[in-house]
Amino acid sequence: MSSKVHLDQGLDYLPEELTYLHWHGYPLRTLPTNLSTDKLVVLNLPCSNVELLWEEKKEAFKLKSVDLCNSQNLTRMPDLSETPNLERIYLLNCTNLPFISSSIENLNNLSMLRLEGCKNLRTFPRIHFTCSLTIDFTSCINLAEFPKISGNIKVLKLARTWIEEVPSSIESLTNLEVLDLAHCKRLNRLSASICKLKSLSWLRLYNCSKLESFPGILENVARLEYIDLRLTAIKELPSSVEHLEGLKELRMEYCYKLGKLPDNLGSLRSLKHLHAGKSAISQLPSSIADLKQVEEISFYWCRGLVLTSVLSGLSSLQRLDLRDCDIIEIPQDIGSLLSLEKLDISGNNFESLPASIKQLSQLRWLYLRNCNRLKSLPELPFGLCFLDARNCKQLQSLPEIPSCLEELDEIDTSILETLSNHSRIYFNFINCLKLNDKANKKILADSKLRIQRMAIASLRLSMYVKEYREPPVIKICLPGNEIPDWFSHQCLGSSLTIQLPQHSCNGSFIGFAFCIVIELEKDHKARDRIYYHFEIKTPSGTKTDHPSVFEQSFHSDQVILGFFPCWNIGLLDNNVNISLQFSVQYPCSEKGPKVHSCGVCPVYAHPNGTKPNTFTVNVLPPNEEECTQIRKLHYDFHDNVGTSGNSESIDRSGELEVESICREQINAPQQQRSSLFSHIIAKGGGLYAFLA
Repeated sequence: MSSKVHLDQGLDYLPEELTYLHWHGYPLRTLPTNLSTDKLVVLNLPCSNVELLWEEKKEAFKLKSVDLCNSQNLTRMPDLSETPNLERIYLLNCTNLPFISSSIENLNNLSMLRLEGCKNLRTFPRIHFTCSLTIDFTSCINLAEFPKISGNIKVLKLARTWIEEVPSSIESLTNLEVLDLAHCKRLNRLSASICKLKSLSWLRLYNCSKLESFPGILENVARLEYIDLRLTAIKELPSSVEHLEGLKELRMEYCYKLGKLPDNLGSLRSLKHLHAGKSAISQLPSSIADLKQVEEISFYWCRGLVLTSVLSGLSSLQRLDLRDCDIIEIPQDIGSLLSLEKLDISGNNFESLPASIKQLSQLRWLYLRNCNRLKSLPELPFGLCFLDARNCKQLQSLPEIPSCLEELDEIDTSILETLSNHSRIYFNFINCLKLNDKANKKILADSKLRIQRMAIASLRLSMYVKEYREPPVIKICLPGNEIPDWFSHQCLGSSLTIQLPQHSCNGSFIGFAFCIVIELEKDHKARDRIYYHFEIKTPSGTKTDHPSVFEQSFHSDQVILGFFPCWNIGLLDNNVNISLQFSVQYPCSEKGPKVHSCGVCPVYAHPNGTKPNTFTVNVLPPNEEECTQIRKLHYDFHDNVGTSGNSESIDRSGELEVESICREQINAPQQQRSSLFSHIIAKGGGLYAFLA
């Protein structure tokens, strides 16, 4: 933004009492010669026409901050020797500034010197700083020599400069904590002295494309926690990396020449994150099993990687990324990774997974997309919430539904609480065109059970959240063109209206299971993204929209199933007619897939006839006798946790709402809310789901 003030005759006067001056686009080449700086504290002249602030030395004992950012006519810095309290100097994008005044050495309170984008800056004075200082030379593209500075530098940023080496003199920066050398395309040498920096905690060498080696480490380095070597030309790491005893994260992605890791890698006992994707590594050292603290390992696109039993000792591993490595076999001992939560083995060449994968009790996300040779799946972990098997073109058979899924009433409380904490379920079998009819039936049966689980989760979440910001979502997709029989309301086309029984909305109505069949046109052209959504409308004017997207092209008709809770869409007891509208579209295209048919199944809470003090989830509304039982469950709860006088009084003449049980506890102490959930699920599994 240019200045709108024109001073053709110059500027003769500024107040003597001036303490703060901010003038964006100051139009003159210098400040007035008679400017009094005795009381000036802040001087901000960004985007100015200043060439030099003042000609001669000026006393400005109170001045703390100078900002001349984007002053592209600035060619000289003033003498700052009489500004002893100056703390911050901002000279970003002063593109014609060729050098920095050595007078800044006297600034014993200087904490920030920002020179980013000073493209004409070629040298920096030899200075010893006594103050704790951050210096930023980022994008000083003509700075070719490492600055000859010493003293108390805490942060030094030299990214996108032309320096060719880091000299041994860097060891004089004994208090340096952060060194950023990213995008230094000419950097080809690091002095081993860099490892003598006892305070260094963060080293970034990202995209130093001429750097071929990392220096040997001659002594223990306790504080260095982060090293970024991405897009460098290093061929190996020295075995002396074992001295990096405090290292927590090592990034080596896109190191195309890196062919191996040191045999003693397991000596890095503090390491938590190891990334070497798109490198030339084909084998892992056996010592990797000694990384007991590691939580994340990534070797994606390491073509020809051979997996052995070396992973078995990784007791803390939570995320493992081995996609697109041409792996032909997953070792049986993968089942020993008991902390594993996320596993990505997409794009590999194995035909099956080991049965031991069932033992991964913490596994929530499993990525298998584009595994073109995968023919079958074993029984998967019970708690799995995300399965992406799209484009597994040879996948034919699936496991039987685990008994623990079928017998939800046998699930103990701790497992149920774990399931309820995951409010999204996503199973994707798009373009798995070889799935036989039996396999599809298994997916549909499994989907039915998981919808029941999500109904349970919605009940639990409603106890804590008055309105869902992110309601529980199920998204299950598979090839096909039929809606399962258990959807009680079905029709051709994209919309339908259903009638809920009288009093169901004021009782135990939970939400809707839904299903749509997406039909492709004959001249359909595959695209990478398809949107679908549905709307719920009631006579009272309530409208709820539920959008979703698939980041994948369809090659055949698809069936999509899901569940949407309806605790808070404003259904009144006399509003029993509900309209649902489904739609699907391609972005920026009028022609694409369409909704061939749709189905909806209302879900209700019911008392369990075989287990006292519990209830089930069913597609039929409860009758009067069942409502009485649910009311009794409500009363029993308040007899147990409400006698202390902390809970609100209950009008027992009114009909029980599961919703009101939950809502009345929103403002109750956490212990009472937990007691409610424990009471509802009761002994032997309690709250469970049944759709029939």
